[in-house]
Amino acid sequence: MWQWTLNWNRIRDDLIIGSCPMTTADIERIETETGATALQSLQSGQCRSHFNISYEALRAFGETLQLAMVNTPMLDFDAPDQRRHLPGAVRSLHELLAAGHRVYLHCTDGLTRSPLTALAYLTLVERLAPDQAFSMIRAARPQSEPPWEVLEGCRRDLVEALRDYIMVRAYYLSQENPEDSSDAHWIRAEGDMIRQAFVEGRGTPRSRLDPSRSEMQGEILVDSRVATDDVAAPPPADAPAEDAPETAAA
Repeated sequence: MWQWTLNWNRIRDDLIIGSCPMTTADIERIETETGATALQSLQSGQCRSHFNISYEALRAFGETLQLAMVNTPMLDFDAPDQRRHLPGAVRSLHELLAAGHRVYLHCTDGLTRSPLTALAYLTLVERLAPDQAFSMIRAARPQSEPPWEVLEGCRRDLVEALRDYIMVRAYYLSQENPEDSSDAHWIRAEGDMIRQAFVEGRGTPRSRLDPSRSEMQGEILVDSRVATDDVAAPPPADAPAEDAPETAAA
């Protein structure tokens, strides 16, 4: 039977995955022993109520230590909810790392949702190969079990939401690299536009295919701050090159 302990592993210098703090003393220990400057929690209110954790108290205490305290909740053992909220969690993690923070990323046990978020960040934003990113996480935290089906479903949702942008990007790639196959152009365009959505903070179209239903509902939360912003319509395929959506550097 699983029993909580405060534990963590350093994935790399600026990213730590661990279990949840339950008291202000845990927050202080994390800050002192890991050198973290930001804590990103993936716990939901349901998780915290089970352990009688007051996030408001933890956040207030963390802020007195000058820690950035961020909460991007997703439900435990709920693949559709995790799939829906993973983009927002990745966006927040990117913002923290881009600002120069050393991030302590946690769910409750630090074994599923936090490795999932780190895996999604490394593959979708930093463009590491999935097996390379997973090996990096597992080497540091061997008990990690990120739900791959959530990551794959999330990626499919992003591709569907960004399809018009991907089509335009693939067209220009075909003009720049005619020797490559159309499949190669499309795969690269997918990666380019997904990364750009996170790095530039662009919202994605509101409609998405909810993995638990057959009709279009909800939204993909790429930008955790402005989740409901619409995206400007992409240029037509025959638009001049300067009007095409720009691609962030890899």
